[in-house]
Amino acid sequence: MRRWLARSAPLVLLPVLAIGCAHGGGPPAAGPTVKLSLRSGPGLPVEGALGGAPADVRLAIEEPRSLVSSKCPGAAGPTGVQVRLPLLQGGWETLPEVPLTGISLGGHGLPEFRAAVVQEPSCVLWLGLDVLGQSVIDVDLDRGTVNVSRTAPTLPASLEQVQVEVTRAPDTDRLLAAAQLTGSAATVLQTLILATGRSTELARAQARWMGAQSVVRAVQLAPGWEACDVTVRTRDDWTRAPAIGALGPEAWGARRVVLDLANARMTLAREKGSPPPPCRQVEDVPPAPQSKEREPR
Repeated sequence: MRRWLARSAPLVLLPVLAIGCAHGGGPPAAGPTVKLSLRSGPGLPVEGALGGAPADVRLAIEEPRSLVSSKCPGAAGPTGVQVRLPLLQGGWETLPEVPLTGISLGGHGLPEFRAAVVQEPSCVLWLGLDVLGQSVIDVDLDRGTVNVSRTAPTLPASLEQVQVEVTRAPDTDRLLAAAQLTGSAATVLQTLILATGRSTELARAQARWMGAQSVVRAVQLAPGWEACDVTVRTRDDWTRAPAIGALGPEAWGARRVVLDLANARMTLAREKGSPPPPCRQVEDVPPAPQSKEREPR
């Protein structure tokens, strides 16, 4: 049996948060907050378990459907069910689909849900928009925490904030943002997919053209908010539609970020008066205040 991923497809609900499709009707009801600790690894790897054993679980907002490695328990057996999914880099792929049980996230159990099986050398579970679609993800890289809830947090007054303009890919609901990328040869404005299940990736041709085959000198999602010297993985199979790459959390230009997935909102936050990053371009730095002293005649 073959299944097609559609925006109207039934989605998994995480009962602790009542999470569902990416933009359901009506305002979200308040619910508990699941507090997670970040682990080392690409994207946003968090504490989780599969079948009672610790597992590499990653929040992956760039994936419309959750993915599981064939190395994970219960993922290798044939089920006769396949699903056709849109690839991150463009195009489509038909993959086996299996039911998953015994999954917990930060000590909170998830009900059985289905995930597409991918080939990876180790056991990895990517929780996609089918699980996280109605949630608000509060990332604090300095504290090494991720809070997942139904409502946006109230940020303290000591933080400077900026809203990033975010849109949705019409066919997959992936979040898109326009980013200014500065390489050694050029500065360009390009559309990228916001990603939390992986580090930053770029199409090889565009990365070569701007002089960013391995490192982007500066990434800017909002004026005055830069990420410096972002390591990138380049790929030959990226197409230009709708984006030339994926932008991981290390490239967002802030250590505190709030992602409201249901409403497609992204908020960057930092302490007021924070020093400018070293890669900030001269034209982004405001002019120094003029002295009130008169010049000698």
